[in-house]
Amino acid sequence: MTGLKGTGAKRGRNLIAVLVVMLGVLTLAARPVLAKEAKQAKKRRVIAVTINKGETYTISGLKKGSASDSKAVKNPNSLTVQPQSSGDIVLLGTEGGSWKLDVTLASGEEVTYAVNVKAAAPPINSLAPGSSATAIAP
Repeated sequence: MTGLKGTGAKRGRNLIAVLVVMLGVLTLAARPVLAKEAKQAKKRRVIAVTINKGETYTISGLKKGSASDSKAVKNPNSLTVQPQSSGDIVLLGTEGGSWKLDVTLASGEEVTYAVNVKAAAPPINSLAPGSSATAIAP
């Protein structure tokens, strides 16, 4: 009688082992598909905008009450971001550089504005204090 119990237990363990291996194979096979779908879901449409130093650009047609995320890519002093009460965003180019702004349009689409500010000359440390002239004796 003990021989029959051992055979059933072995068969049960083998069945569990096979099921665990098959579950692992199925999980690994599904992983690239899930990663591909997640990558496509995170991909945003990029809208390239180029303005000159001193010019303004208005981003309109945004979803009411949605938050926008802005990040300086090159030279944080290159752009002034001014949210308006109407929900629009006014951009003012102050120096050469670039920024990225993540916003949600009224349609619900999430887009990224890649803003490039062109300047005729490189920034000259405009925020640094100047030095005073030397005193002349009377």
